[in-house]
Amino acid sequence: MSEEKFIGFIREHDGDDPARLLLSANRWPDIDVRRAARIIEARRKVRDKIPSWHAHPELDYPGSLPLEQCSSEATARYKQAFVPEGGRIADLTGGLGVDCWAMSRRAAEAHYCERNPDLCATARHNFAALGATNITVQEGDGVEWLRAQKQGFDLIYLDPARRDNAARRVYDITDCEPNLLAIKDLLLDRSGRVLAKISPMADITRTLEQFPETRQLHIVESAGEVKELLLLLEPGPGTPYIYACSDGRTFDFLPEAETRAEVRYAERVGRYLLQPAKALRKAGAFRLLSERFALTKLAPSTHLYTADEPVEGFPGKCMEVEEVLEWSHAAEKELRSRYDRLELTALNFPLDTEALRRRIGIAGGGDRHVFATTLSNKKRILIICKI
Repeated sequence: MSEEKFIGFIREHDGDDPARLLLSANRWPDIDVRRAARIIEARRKVRDKIPSWHAHPELDYPGSLPLEQCSSEATARYKQAFVPEGGRIADLTGGLGVDCWAMSRRAAEAHYCERNPDLCATARHNFAALGATNITVQEGDGVEWLRAQKQGFDLIYLDPARRDNAARRVYDITDCEPNLLAIKDLLLDRSGRVLAKISPMADITRTLEQFPETRQLHIVESAGEVKELLLLLEPGPGTPYIYACSDGRTFDFLPEAETRAEVRYAERVGRYLLQPAKALRKAGAFRLLSERFALTKLAPSTHLYTADEPVEGFPGKCMEVEEVLEWSHAAEKELRSRYDRLELTALNFPLDTEALRRRIGIAGGGDRHVFATTLSNKKRILIICKI
């Protein structure tokens, strides 16, 4: 079977059901239908996750797990900004190779390291098909390969595996493989800039305490979820900047600036209600949002803001307030009488969102969003917003 004929089969059956193709495999005796079905199934996920790769039907995918664990094209391209133009870089935990491919587009020389021989073979094939001829594939342990290098790098990147030997998820940096904390001296000896992708569940305060070498911490939100936390390490202690990126908007600050920021608390809910994007909530820049955008915050522990005019450039949702009800059995009854469906969020409230939904008894959906929350004067309210 020629590779050209196989790629033609992929093109012809790209939208077909892979299971049905496998059941009918005897119709194409000269085609590796099992491999074709695996690639067609992978391409369904690649279409939205890595659109530039979807344009290449000749690319291979060794299984579902590497594709699930790899960065999206959007988050991989975000990392390009860390690569010096024409620099020499190394990716010590190559995986499917999406990050290395994206970063290599700014580099003169890139090294992809990976223990899994199947992933290495796939990476060689895919990098060649993508025209990434400046990437060299190194099969084996990336950390051990780095120890043997005599020449330094302009950037070292790694994405430690967040699963243990039983394939269970782990979140603490010291439980990941490789242990970033244990090898950071080696990394910083080989490069003045180390970029590490860590769990989006990691505690930011603890992480900065563990890594005083952090110069930048990037919280990257994509498709409404925090997908990545990126640490940029450089030798010696320093002051870290935190960058919260959501929908192309970046809010950056020093942790101590958040502590010093002046915040005003609302005595009433204005015409607009503002909810920070998840990257901002993860960053914890709650006082600074009030100061920088001249917003009043509903309460110290209520991370919602209000204004009487739309707020341009706010990193999150800006919703028009339709009505504010004081929380009571009568208010809950009023909601039930008006709406068949409601989006509902409880923040700084005696009940969590699911418990409140069960109590009110209204299904999710619709064109209204109700926020159940508490003002600084301890008054509990229901804010009805247009979506």
